[in-house]
Amino acid sequence: MINLALTNEILNGKVYMVEMQDGEISSFRILSETPTHYIFSYSTNETVEVFEKSKNEVNGIFDVREWWNAQKES
Repeated sequence: MINLALTNEILNGKVYMVEMQDGEISSFRILSETPTHYIFSYSTNETVEVFEKSKNEVNGIFDVREWWNAQKES
C-alpha cells in the first residue's frame, strides 16, 4: 500500500483514506493543500463539513481501493 502523502501523488477532489497521528482512519475528500496543511471535507446526512489539518498531524493518505484490499488480506 503506497502512502500518497510521501509521494505527492494526491489529486484534489478525490476521496482518500486518511490516517491521523492519533491512529484515527477515516475517508475524506481532499479539496486542496498548502505547503503546511491539507484541506479536507466530508459529508454527514445533508451537510458538508470542511476542515484543515496540519501535514504534521497526518500519518498517511491512501487510495481507498488499496486500503480496503489491504484490510481484507490482513
